[in-house]
Amino acid sequence: MRLSRWGIAFIQLGALLLAIGLVPLGIMATLFPGVSALVPVLLSLSVAPLGGLCLLAGLVMWGIGAVRR
Repeated sequence: MRLSRWGIAFIQLGALLLAIGLVPLGIMATLFPGVSALVPVLLSLSVAPLGGLCLLAGLVMWGIGAVRR
């Protein structure tokens, strides 16, 4: 499999992990501001940084694959 395809897969994985980490936090902050948001905060602190790293790695791999093509 080509490097650009791996890059696209990592970009998709990073976007999914960022969504899993940040969407619940946004929902809890806007819809339920008085409720303790422990689980969404833990998701944003544990899953979202991993998603950001996957997204950056995917962009680098996709860029290298595009240049090599």
